[in-house]
Amino acid sequence: MSVVDIEVVSKEQKSFIRSCNVKVGGRTVITPTRAIGVTKSNRGELDIASPLINNKFVPFGEVYARVTLDDLSKIIDDDYAGQKFSLSLATRLNQLRESGAVPYLMLSLVDNERNPYNQMPPPRILDLLFNLIWGTQNNNIVVPPILGVLPNKKQFVDFLNAIEERQKASIDRKDLPIMAVVPSSYRLIAPEILERYWKIGCRVFAFNFENKKYGAFGYVIEKLHSELNEFSKRDKENYIIHALNPKFKTGRGDTSRINNLLGSGFGFDSYGPNHGTPLRWIPPPKPPLEANSIFDSKTYGFFSLSDIITSKDIVQEEILNTNAFKNVDFDSIAYQSSAKVRKIRSSYNLEKTLIELRNFPELIDNEELIKHLSEKNRIQNEIKLMKNVAEKSFNAEKQKKLKEWFK
Repeated sequence: MSVVDIEVVSKEQKSFIRSCNVKVGGRTVITPTRAIGVTKSNRGELDIASPLINNKFVPFGEVYARVTLDDLSKIIDDDYAGQKFSLSLATRLNQLRESGAVPYLMLSLVDNERNPYNQMPPPRILDLLFNLIWGTQNNNIVVPPILGVLPNKKQFVDFLNAIEERQKASIDRKDLPIMAVVPSSYRLIAPEILERYWKIGCRVFAFNFENKKYGAFGYVIEKLHSELNEFSKRDKENYIIHALNPKFKTGRGDTSRINNLLGSGFGFDSYGPNHGTPLRWIPPPKPPLEANSIFDSKTYGFFSLSDIITSKDIVQEEILNTNAFKNVDFDSIAYQSSAKVRKIRSSYNLEKTLIELRNFPELIDNEELIKHLSEKNRIQNEIKLMKNVAEKSFNAEKQKKLKEWFK
């Protein structure tokens, strides 16, 4: 049995779009929702999101940390380093919980060049990761360590065995739900792997996008839903799927458009913050004021800060009245540092996308979310992809029923 109570409240016909009540940690999360992201050194998203959290909008909260083998070896050898690291994570988890969010800890194992580790770590390192995840105070959902893409099914089964053994060995932490991070490889979305997660009580599943867009994995997500639906119908229990590290936006210049806010249409009940990809050289971007990076809720595209500055007398009131812009002096913004301009942009984008997201459950109740999204002219290609993925899935289900009928 699962320790998460999930109720599907409403659905839009012939689509993956739905709204659920997810009861966990003494709180009810209404999906679609987002995870508010913080790190050991930065709580910026929490400060922006806090005024928007209430009984109708309860987000998840994600404390994210990249760790290397050297980092973890130091924690093993130095008790003070371990205490300092664990306390910093617990503090952030508590801050998220006090704000009204349902927090979880996400540790990502990377190599010394900050690339995903992509293999099983040594036993003592894996044991430490488990101790941190299960043992850090204020963690409401257990997320197994993010290891990257394991090279074969055997390593993934070994990893699953270790998770199952750890869950059984837990004494006072058994009531914590586990968020099963499924492999992002089509060949590893195997019924026996998913059913192992299901049998240990997992009803929250996560898919790691590694800073890619939803549409790139439509065929994998369709297979994942198909397998989980079988378990759900058999045991009469619901599940949700959470998107980890989805791309924030896609396209460039005039073609730039939002990505992470569209998760509902691709089969995701919630999504987390974007962590980007490991650092690499990229061409210098446009000056911060000129870059098309301000979210436009009317089109789901993006415009530049210079567009606001040049037309500030007639700019939309909804932009100027946001918390991100209410104290901004437009006459001096051109002289601000690039870091300051980026902070204003990211604050506004988070605030505005959360305001949009808060309306999604009601739109779904009225079966109007796909209609709402279809009115946004920048995401017409994404709308076609949503409908195409759903149409294939529901046609497959229809064909299956017909075959059963004529047996």
